Amino acid sequence: MKRIFQIIGILTLLVGSFMYTEEVSTTARLSDTLLTEIQDRAQDYQIASVPAIIKDNTIIPGKCGQEVDIQKSYDKMRQIGYFNSKLLVYKKSLLQDPLKDHTDKYIISANQKEKQISLLFKVQNNSDINPILKVLNKNNLKGTFYINSWYLENNHNKVIELIEKGHTIGNLSADENYQDSDFIWMKTIITNSGSQKYNYCYAATQNAATLKVCHLQNSYTIKPTAIISQRPFINVKQNLKPGALISLELTDELNTEIENIVNYIISKGYKLKSLESILEE
Repeated sequence: MKRIFQIIGILTLLVGSFMYTEEVSTTARLSDTLLTEIQDRAQDYQIASVPAIIKDNTIIPGKCGQEVDIQKSYDKMRQIGYFNSKLLVYKKSLLQDPLKDHTDKYIISANQKEKQISLLFKVQNNSDINPILKVLNKNNLKGTFYINSWYLENNHNKVIELIEKGHTIGNLSADENYQDSDFIWMKTIITNSGSQKYNYCYAATQNAATLKVCHLQNSYTIKPTAIISQRPFINVKQNLKPGALISLELTDELNTEIENIVNYIISKGYKLKSLESILEE
């Protein structure tokens, strides 16, 4: 009798082992098939990168594409055992000429493949930015405010609050003199007070000294697409184009017209972004 039970036990183990081996083999075959399908179809979901446009000492930034992360997509789909495009995981494809490698060039536009622009508000010492902020907040938008060292020193808490709320602060140093020590002081505060990653210089015209100093401080130098000091609504309409970086003197006239300007930009299908956002690759 003991011998019979031993034989039964051995047979049970053999059958169980066979079934387990078959199950593992089936799962492996399904996994191999799934992995192959993901690899074969990944190309269908790839978006090509848009290269930067570099001419002389100017640059228009490119835009990263996307490609399927094969391993992460496989890990997600393996749980259900079949291909599902909704479970694809993507990663950015690298750019050949990223902005960070070209701080020695003027940025003259954002990427022009999308209908997006940025308004650069150039703040004076006694400017009231609240009318601008009211319109931006009403439309859930983030702005870009270029300030000098006097304004930062006298409105420190206000500037920190702007950065913490996701607005971009541009650096005008001491009245656009980037060889002044205020430039580095401002850069330190701007890039260490919130989520703003980069420091942005301003050049109304090409200025070799400005470009050199800003490059040495790993800062981006913006040369606006258009500089507007009067009749802001009319002039924004005339300069509205994909990628435009439009500089606006912060005046009473602008405060009066800013709501109409923003409404017009949106009505034309443009996205209005902060400088930090629009230059993101």
